[in-house]
Amino acid sequence: MAENTPYPLRSLSLGLLKSAQQSLAPTPRSFNHPLVRCWFGLTLLYSTIIAVLIWDSIAGNPYALADDARQHVFWMLRFTDPALFANDWIADYYQSVSPIGYSWLYRLGALVGLSPLLLCKLLPPVLIVLTAGITFFTVLELSALPAAGFAASALLTQSVEYTGTVASGTSKAFVYGLMLLFIYGWLRKSLIWSWSTIALQGAFYPQTVLLTAGLLVLGLVERRQGRWRLSPDRQLWWLTGGGLIIATLVILYYALSTSQFGPTMTAAEALTMPEFFRGGRTNFFQTTWLDALLYGRGGLRLDTAMTPVTNLLGLLLPLMIRWPRRFPLAPSIRPEIDLLPKLVVTAVFWFVAAHALLFKLYLPSRYTGRFLLIVFVLAGGIATVVLIDALLRGAIALLQPTATGRGSRRSGLASLPAALAGALALLVVLYPLTMPGYPSTSMVRGNAPELYTFLATTPKESLVASLSVETSNIPSFSQRAVLLSSEIAIPYHVGYYEEIRQRAKALITAQYSADPQVVTAFIERYGVTHWLLEATAFDIRILNRDRWVQQYQPEAGDATTILASGQPPLLQTLGDRCVTFQTAQHTVLDARCIVTAIAPDRRLTRWPKILAPNWPPAPQNPPDAHV
Repeated sequence: MAENTPYPLRSLSLGLLKSAQQSLAPTPRSFNHPLVRCWFGLTLLYSTIIAVLIWDSIAGNPYALADDARQHVFWMLRFTDPALFANDWIADYYQSVSPIGYSWLYRLGALVGLSPLLLCKLLPPVLIVLTAGITFFTVLELSALPAAGFAASALLTQSVEYTGTVASGTSKAFVYGLMLLFIYGWLRKSLIWSWSTIALQGAFYPQTVLLTAGLLVLGLVERRQGRWRLSPDRQLWWLTGGGLIIATLVILYYALSTSQFGPTMTAAEALTMPEFFRGGRTNFFQTTWLDALLYGRGGLRLDTAMTPVTNLLGLLLPLMIRWPRRFPLAPSIRPEIDLLPKLVVTAVFWFVAAHALLFKLYLPSRYTGRFLLIVFVLAGGIATVVLIDALLRGAIALLQPTATGRGSRRSGLASLPAALAGALALLVVLYPLTMPGYPSTSMVRGNAPELYTFLATTPKESLVASLSVETSNIPSFSQRAVLLSSEIAIPYHVGYYEEIRQRAKALITAQYSADPQVVTAFIERYGVTHWLLEATAFDIRILNRDRWVQQYQPEAGDATTILASGQPPLLQTLGDRCVTFQTAQHTVLDARCIVTAIAPDRRLTRWPKILAPNWPPAPQNPPDAHV
């Protein structure tokens, strides 16, 4: 705005700036206020747009699914057809580790006709909008600033879709909404709201209960007039006492549950296994102390909390609270904002405890990254509005007429704070447009539809053995059981992973063996009905580069030696005799044909139902979920 700006134009600019600044004003914490309804409407609109983007990226392709759903959702197809994955060790394991509320949600969905794979895609858009709404009202309780509620919701909506957490449709998709729901109930001192949320946390994502318990304890400590003291609020004590009782019951429920797949892997055992190091299936132990502290499954995951970078605005909030004269909206922030640093303390406590009790509390990063993200977006949303308000006030002050007349030189300076305020607002709202590939949904898209279609036509009792990467997709896209795959080879429970490791070693040995007895014994032992081979299955270079297969020694090394010797494995010598399906990339062999071809006189003592009608017994209903 130049010095000789016409008065009507300056007056118009002044009016627009005042209107913008007034829209950021604090309000009563009531939905009846027009500003609250307006900003809440914008929150729903913005989150709906992001939800539509998510839906557009995951819908329409029947062979597209969230990465983690290949572990945690496929087994729920049992709800729609109990004959699927009957007596399947892998499906039983993932059912056992599924939180009870999460599995029952999918069970109820199946009762009303929703396939688990469809519900997995429907949940993310719904959760995005619901989480945004919860964030809005939580910030309103913290600051009485509805505009800050919108800003925080926008930041969180953007953040969760950089990591694909909500888009997974798995139990972790509920983390943000359930933690924010508890914070909202705690701020309102609502017993029923808080207690019921703790129960929901236990039902959908139990680790959240540990952080909630820490918040309940720290929430009793408050700082007033420069001194720390226990809160005299009796309602808060009732809320805390009841909440801790519920949290204890939830923790005991999971801690005392027995499982055939335990015990949990110890740190000493993990240190001896390549699976936990770089290149392994579960890369936990990092090569440098900085990587170990910040990144990966054992790190603080500050990268999650600071993505997108606009979340860093939250670091300004403590300074704004200390300088209320420069930031006039700062006094609107309630003292209960100290709940955010308490959440940081709680997260770090459980992070340390998870390292000390590795892996009994699962992964340390599960207690930091996502919860620190909540802290950053809540603080960042409030700080953004407080800063924009201060900039607008500065611009308005510079535009106000002075005793020297309407052409004051100060009006030219008003452009800077006004432009900064506008740029900051646009940055918060439009930041995703600057990032390629947004939203990041961690979707896996199957590249072998013909293969999936063929396997889906085989009997439901089929069992596929393969070292191919496509084996990870078969349970979800073909609804058929596999002997093992890299996706499900998670080594956190000894009882489960020991069986997986034995299967992997046996499969590697059989696939590269030239001995008919080894191959037939393997088929008989596991009841394999189909053997899937990649076109490069017997390429020594590909085998040596397969990090997952190379974990299993000495079998993988022996396979390399066999290929290097020039002696063809038995399966390679079969030619087209047992091929039931073939493309340029994949070949499926019939297991019965293999046995007949290489050992025609061998009498098998164990064979799948599709080949021997009296084995196994008729499938039973899947067992109830347990942990």
